[in-house]
Amino acid sequence: MRHLGSFLPVIVKLQILLPFIFILLEPISINADQANNKLPSDLIGKGWQEVVFEDKVSNGYSSCGEDCIRVVSQSSVSMVGRRVKKTLTSTSVLSWDWKILKPAPMSDITLKGSDDRALALYITFPYDSETASLGERILRPMVELIEGENAAGRMLSYVWAGHGSREDMYRSPFHGAANVMIVKRNSSDPVGKWLHEKVNLVEDYERAFDSKPKEILELLIGADTDDLMNSSIGLVRNLNISSD
Repeated sequence: MRHLGSFLPVIVKLQILLPFIFILLEPISINADQANNKLPSDLIGKGWQEVVFEDKVSNGYSSCGEDCIRVVSQSSVSMVGRRVKKTLTSTSVLSWDWKILKPAPMSDITLKGSDDRALALYITFPYDSETASLGERILRPMVELIEGENAAGRMLSYVWAGHGSREDMYRSPFHGAANVMIVKRNSSDPVGKWLHEKVNLVEDYERAFDSKPKEILELLIGADTDDLMNSSIGLVRNLNISSD
């Protein structure tokens, strides 16, 4: 597997060097060794790559049909991602279906050590010097030194969790302002039933970051049950980005 640092806004890795600037952020280490890629060959063939975290047990991923990924999380956390670089317009829509087979964990995604979620989609965006904050501009040279000039700058997360009401928006307890989470489903939603989602990426980005995105870089799928030692089984299918 190629180096997957670009899958995450890498300003979150700089706490080690600049703790006085991002005291809310926690460094993330990405293991990206192709030889250790445990994804099934059919997912690899479709461009999916495993994103695992150092000292963390990884989720299990498998195909569940055409354009469908099954995520099994057992006191574990990881992601699968693929590059889908695409220019955005005001009508750019991300749509997908998802379901969970176990109730969402009753966690608090705003707190470190309690931010488990049954299922989540993550969208990364390139760094944009025209809309970057002062802190982002200051840190960008270090980011590019570590991850290269194509490193992602920001992330939107669409989360199915036990915490929050639909459309609630929170900053990540680990990634701070670089990653904004939007609750799409919670513990009140049905288990074992496919649910359809459709979001306007530009509108959500504007609500989260007060600026307009020009394009996206990658799309990721993951689950997180390592904090409260829970388990979850979730499925995602029919991921699509289009312009209405």
